Amino acid sequence: MVSQTRLIWKIQQRPIAMFIVIALLVVMSVMGFHRLKLDFDFSDYFSPSEPRFMALQSMSEKFERHDQLWMLLETSADWREDESQQLLIDFIERLEANSDIKSVQGYNQFLQGTAQVEKLLSYKTHPRLSSVLSDDGQAVLLRLQLQQQILSNSHSANPLSQNALSQSQWLDAVLQTIDSDSQRFWQPTAVNVYLNGTHALNWQYAKVLRHDLSWFAPGLLGIIFFMALLFIRQKMWIMALCFNSAVTLTLTLGLAAWCQLTLAAISAFVPVIVVTLGLAYASHLYFAWQAEVRAGNSQDNALKTTVKANLAPLFYSSITTIFGFSLLTLSPSPPIQSFGILVAFAVLCNYLLSLTSLIFFAKYSKAKTSQLLNFHYVIELGKHNAKRPFSVMLGVVLFSVIALISVSKLTLNDDPLSYFSTSNPFTVSSQKMAQYFSGINLQHYVISGQEPKQIDKVEISFIYKFSRYLKQQPQVVNVQHIGDWIKAAGIGQTRFKQVLADNSSAELGLQSELSPDKHSTLLTLNLEPMTAMELIEFEQGVNRWLRDNAKMVNVSPPLGSNLLFAHLSIDNANNMLTSFAVALIALAILLSILKRSLVFGLIGLLLNFLPLLWVFALWQVSGGFISLGAAVVLGMMLGIIVDDTLHLMLKLPDARNLTAASMWQSLNKVLPVISFTTLTIALGFSIGLVSEFTPIAQLSLLSCLVVVFAWGFDVLMLPVLYQRWIIKNKVINGSDTK
Repeated sequence: MVSQTRLIWKIQQRPIAMFIVIALLVVMSVMGFHRLKLDFDFSDYFSPSEPRFMALQSMSEKFERHDQLWMLLETSADWREDESQQLLIDFIERLEANSDIKSVQGYNQFLQGTAQVEKLLSYKTHPRLSSVLSDDGQAVLLRLQLQQQILSNSHSANPLSQNALSQSQWLDAVLQTIDSDSQRFWQPTAVNVYLNGTHALNWQYAKVLRHDLSWFAPGLLGIIFFMALLFIRQKMWIMALCFNSAVTLTLTLGLAAWCQLTLAAISAFVPVIVVTLGLAYASHLYFAWQAEVRAGNSQDNALKTTVKANLAPLFYSSITTIFGFSLLTLSPSPPIQSFGILVAFAVLCNYLLSLTSLIFFAKYSKAKTSQLLNFHYVIELGKHNAKRPFSVMLGVVLFSVIALISVSKLTLNDDPLSYFSTSNPFTVSSQKMAQYFSGINLQHYVISGQEPKQIDKVEISFIYKFSRYLKQQPQVVNVQHIGDWIKAAGIGQTRFKQVLADNSSAELGLQSELSPDKHSTLLTLNLEPMTAMELIEFEQGVNRWLRDNAKMVNVSPPLGSNLLFAHLSIDNANNMLTSFAVALIALAILLSILKRSLVFGLIGLLLNFLPLLWVFALWQVSGGFISLGAAVVLGMMLGIIVDDTLHLMLKLPDARNLTAASMWQSLNKVLPVISFTTLTIALGFSIGLVSEFTPIAQLSLLSCLVVVFAWGFDVLMLPVLYQRWIIKNKVINGSDTK
């Protein structure tokens, strides 16, 4: 650390060169902003190389998908009445006049008639009419197909071909126009309009991101102003903090741009974490500098002493925080990987700026003799608690045992369709889809023969058998397959085989259930709303049946966005749990090495493991579950709360020099600063509670609780452990503890 200290002061001797380097990095970052990939596509939460995702994409290319953009029209009348039907026809003509809409299908196909299909297969009742017209006739579904060539580059391999931001902006403008025009058209007739499908889902992701950013930016400014007014009250330090935060955010965005990292709704929380951690980490330097000046040291010596005393804690706490967020790259989800990379990079930038530009500004500041608030009362709280070591330790053990039992009951109960509030348009439209039709929880199976040829009796017979099994399952609402067409047409399998041979799947109107080469067919089931674990359990049950009954045909794994997300949630939770365990062990080893004592390592492990254990126990008791946001907390929070532990333990004397007096003298300097950082982080992370995106709100709540609990353990438990384990051990060995 001595060489680092010399380097820091050498840099301070050349401030112009330092700021030129910073300016060049900022300019380079800004130059890449046009490459930013602000992607609001739900599918971007999945890795493109994930086998299940690739299979779903392959199925989408082979069969016509009907789940991109649905418009549900609800009325108290019956859409089959002449007057209502004429209004509907006029409305559809208006939709078709929109240049961004390629076609209007769904119930519209029955209004216009399907002459070619009816000629080939004359139905008494069309097998798909019930999927676009409710039983009471009060709701119809229109399928809107947008001009796909405009969206064709949204997943282009060449990032320069077309900016993903323009795609989202275009989709936002189109859906906003469709929604507002539709509401205006039907307003006099009291018809309710609801949009659903993947395009509507992506639209809501974009709207949520804009909402969150509009709240997060002023919220961060308010917190900086609040903390500066109450505690810092130094213009040059505040200027330095604002400068460092702006530079760090710019460089972080530059990294995201030049590396083409995937940004999504959860990425909106990155600036909150970056600014909050920057303010919290710099506070260690500020309060130490202020104390040195008040002790009578000169301005220059106070700053040098402060840097020397805090260099090791800042270095190791930054390393552990970077390590903790880097472990988020173990997540199978690209946006979460990007989340971890960006925050880890921002912590590195903030560390370097704290030891360069922050010190430069600090040289021109003078410590004030008073501040509006301070945290020195926490010392008395710690001393009061340390008088009851047995009660404290017994209470911690009992609560920890109860917490372990509670945490063991935590379940993976994630549901991507519940990520928005109950009043969100997508949530409301999903409820309407379930009320009038079969809901939006779809699952597909691709069925083909063992030989590459047109499907025949073997495949169709299996489909009937498979369908009967699925309809017996309580989770299944509806099953659709090509056998529905055969029954509705009133023909046998032999006649249907000839019809398939003589006509293309498009001529038969079977693009959604029959591949163009007619070698495979699609069976689709609508499921009740289910959590991730319920979907996995249902999948496993069906797979067991298929192993015993699908010996003569080939059946794909179940394919569907909700099931894909269920697997993502489980894989992500497992990886985050693994990363947490790795980080915890690494922390214990690091503290043991730095303090040359296994006891110190064990204390550090307890101080950082127990807060998370207790918080997740409370989360389970309150009805919480492991979700995307909760899993990310496991992966990232250890790297944050370990900062305070490192400052505490590295600033305490070594075991052989530790006495009760020296312990309280050291804690008197560190605990108030830790209290400030805790309040700062808790306030900063609480901004996420206003988010309309559930994972961010959950991440925010759990992070705040973990930070507060970690502070409680540092203030209330650390002195007890030191006195009982270390100081008592010195007494046994005959050492002086006074």
